[in-house]
Amino acid sequence: MTKVTIEPSGIEVEVPEGETLMQAARDLGYYWPTACNMECRCATCFILVIEGADNLSPMGRSEREALLNQRGRNALDEPVRLACQVQVNGDVRCRKIGVRVD
Repeated sequence: MTKVTIEPSGIEVEVPEGETLMQAARDLGYYWPTACNMECRCATCFILVIEGADNLSPMGRSEREALLNQRGRNALDEPVRLACQVQVNGDVRCRKIGVRVD
């Protein structure tokens, strides 16, 4: 399993292979902000990747479209990913406000 450290809370989430970051956090009892319940439409679950971007799965078409539609073209110039879509293949440090024990 790989570890994702979420700032500014310092929460650490172990993500099993093949599972998304958001699902792994939910399975561990964390609340993750979302408006579409992991349907890749709202982009509310976005994370800012601080370290370990190479350890994330490639961005798919639906994730790209959701980021463009909800956050604008500049979103693709930043290290931003959707937690409901991204799978983790190594340790990552990211920023997401609002993640907390549910």
